[in-house]
Amino acid sequence: MPIHPQPSQRLLNVSSFIAVACVMTFLHICASAQIPSSAQKELIDSLENKIKIEKNDTVKVRLHFQIANKLRTADTTGAWRHQREIVRLATEKENDYFRGESYLLAATLQLANHPVEGIANFENAIRIFVKYPGNRRANLALGIAYINLGLLHYQHNDYETAIENYLKAEDIYLKTDPHHSDLGVLYSNLSIAYGTINKYGEGLKFSKKGLDFARRGNDKSSRMGALYAYGGNLVTAKKGDEGLIFLDSAKMMATEMNNPNYLYGSDFMKAMYYYNTKQYDEAIKYYTACLNFAKKYNSSPDIGNNYLNISACEAELKKPRQAAAHLDSSAKYLDYSILSVSKQNYFENYAEVYKQLGNFTKAFAYKDSVGAIKDSLYKADNIKQLEFRQARYNYEKRQTEIEQLEIGRRLQEATIKQKNILNYLLIGGTGALLLILFLSYRTYSQKQKLQLQRISELEIEKKLAATEAVLKGEEQERTRLAKDLHDGLGGMLSGIKYGLNTMKGNLIMTPENAQAFERSVDMLDSSIREMRRVAHNMMPEALVKFGLDTALRDYCNDIHQSGALQINYQSLGLENAPIDQTTAITIYRVIQELVTNIVKHAGAQSAIVQVTRNDGALSVTVEDDGKGFDTTILRRSNGIGWTNIQNRVEFLKGKLDVNSQPGKGTSVLIELTV
Repeated sequence: MPIHPQPSQRLLNVSSFIAVACVMTFLHICASAQIPSSAQKELIDSLENKIKIEKNDTVKVRLHFQIANKLRTADTTGAWRHQREIVRLATEKENDYFRGESYLLAATLQLANHPVEGIANFENAIRIFVKYPGNRRANLALGIAYINLGLLHYQHNDYETAIENYLKAEDIYLKTDPHHSDLGVLYSNLSIAYGTINKYGEGLKFSKKGLDFARRGNDKSSRMGALYAYGGNLVTAKKGDEGLIFLDSAKMMATEMNNPNYLYGSDFMKAMYYYNTKQYDEAIKYYTACLNFAKKYNSSPDIGNNYLNISACEAELKKPRQAAAHLDSSAKYLDYSILSVSKQNYFENYAEVYKQLGNFTKAFAYKDSVGAIKDSLYKADNIKQLEFRQARYNYEKRQTEIEQLEIGRRLQEATIKQKNILNYLLIGGTGALLLILFLSYRTYSQKQKLQLQRISELEIEKKLAATEAVLKGEEQERTRLAKDLHDGLGGMLSGIKYGLNTMKGNLIMTPENAQAFERSVDMLDSSIREMRRVAHNMMPEALVKFGLDTALRDYCNDIHQSGALQINYQSLGLENAPIDQTTAITIYRVIQELVTNIVKHAGAQSAIVQVTRNDGALSVTVEDDGKGFDTTILRRSNGIGWTNIQNRVEFLKGKLDVNSQPGKGTSVLIELTV
């Protein structure tokens, strides 16, 4: 006999090509279609970002559900993480609907590897969603749960329960959304389930519903699948003449859409039709086409099964030797050490071959093996059902025990709570008294601390005010002296120089006197430059006109060009920064004092001055590669320069940190708010 599967198994067992179509049907119910990993990662990242900014909890739950479904096969751990987030939201918000979503998602994640737990979670989800009859989303979730429950029961050979759940799903979809795409899948599943229990009429009815549904839509792929399913059911129900028309239509669409699944399936169902109508040569023709198709895609199970089917046709045509050759060929692709329907057909076909060859001993031996294989398959099927039901029973029993233990724990906690109430009251009363005493004492202590703190703050404010007055007075005096030097003494020296240059043209001098005269003029130029340098240091003109950044850059450039120190100035965010003039002058003086200390005491070859401003915070870093020193001496230092630096930083309410070691240079960091 050829391998002609039941209608319910057509998509799963006819070939591995058609099995792909079955898997697509399953995934359509449970999750979205897979997309390329790079595109999927981009989509998931986008959804993750939406969750971070989303305020609505309902939308958050939907996003978590959507991401988990997309991660279901690629990243199980990530999918469960999103499921736990839904559980957390359900618990935190005490939202029963969210809990139903968490059960539905958990069941979806358990479909492949934990079907028993999956069934329990689908049933938990159903118990919650039935509480929301007017909620469209809840009704569609019910439909999904019933479809998947039916699928799980079907996979474990519980066909009646599978059909019962499928019919419940159909009723929900027809009431909620009669145009929903899941209906097409549902009708296909119903036709398969009815075919499995040999109710071909019911199977044919639902495959016809599926075809009518597909024709009302615009999805060519769904219409092609429905044409194939209806045609196949007609063939199985012995209405093959009519079925061939639909199979040809499905094949035409498969050719147009380049779909190998339905190209192969249509030819296979035609071969089945011709075998059932005893047109064995035609059957061999189509089985051979299927064989070549399977070889093209290197599908070993399909190659082996088609060899089996061809051998069955040849046995019917009384060609035992050709049949035996094809049976031997099938053994190269199928593992007959494993119990299977293929193994049963292999032995059954060989029994017929040996009978035709007149070797009745082997024929009877193979026939006996067929009976043993059938019994084993029947037992395996029953064992599978029993194991599934036992697993369900054990799981439900375990869940019941857990619930009872939880109830007992809650009762025990309630009893303990009641017993402890009196103790809590006594302890609470004592604690309240102690608390009142403690609070009274703490209030008194806090008042004392606040008074001391206020006194300290007033002293600090007074000190800062004095420092500010000193600094302002110092800067005013510096400014006055700089102006006096520049405008008074500078003008006088420039006048003297002009007069000397005028006299030079009117005097006749010996060479020795002329040389002495030139030296005097040069000394006068040096005096004017030194006077201007002193005036500039006392109040840099660039600081007033162009701001702190330009003034610091000019100062460092002057030091560098003088050769006293190789100094590098860097600034970030300081250009055009609005800094109060008092603050800018104070920062300038601090850096000026630090650089002066480096020149005088550090013995450094190079130094760096770095000023950075970011969001109102300003940091100053001054580093050198000099001889360094032990920073503990700063605690007892009474030097005017160091005291001025500390006072100015305190005035600006900044932080000062000095890091230095002998022989390793010095780094000074100042942080303040501007």
